[in-house]
Amino acid sequence: MPKVSEDHREERRRQIIDAALTRFGRAGFEGTSMADIIAESGLSAGAIYSYFKSKQELIVSVTRDVLKSRTADLDGLEKQDPLPPPAAVVRLFLDGMTRDIGNPSILLQIWAAAAAEPDSVEALPTVLVELRGLYERYLRVWFERNGFDDAEAVRRARAFAPVVVGLCQGYILQTALLPDFDSEAYLGALELLDMTAPPNSP
Repeated sequence: MPKVSEDHREERRRQIIDAALTRFGRAGFEGTSMADIIAESGLSAGAIYSYFKSKQELIVSVTRDVLKSRTADLDGLEKQDPLPPPAAVVRLFLDGMTRDIGNPSILLQIWAAAAAEPDSVEALPTVLVELRGLYERYLRVWFERNGFDDAEAVRRARAFAPVVVGLCQGYILQTALLPDFDSEAYLGALELLDMTAPPNSP
């Protein structure tokens, strides 16, 4: 039997993930079964299960793939000159996330599953930690270039990185739940945030 190439395996894996995203967007995470994903993909059950043993494993892989794409967007930003401001970086991240996921409610369902059954999607916190680390690395350089010494840049980057992740989550949450959510106004308001203000300043 001829050996299956890595390119072929990756193509099949991508086909399965795309089918899962389509079904999750249509019927929701809980309303989608592995049988639904198999039917959507056009592959055999054996082919699907040779890549993913369960729906939970598949959804974690989907999340990791999206983060990997976003990592490519964020990786190396600290080497740019001039360095883009935080609001522009958040916009870059969210534009890519929206493009990859499509229906933002999918992410809400993933978070809900992680909260209700942490063992079923145990890798999700690791994904969020990786995202926080990317922002922290970028912010450290951004603070340094805005006049802060190394120690203060590290302190502020560590403090603000979870806040920036929270802003991204808030955008996704409101996009999914609020029909009148103004995404452009939200992103525009990020430009008003001043992370360089002295501590305890009014």
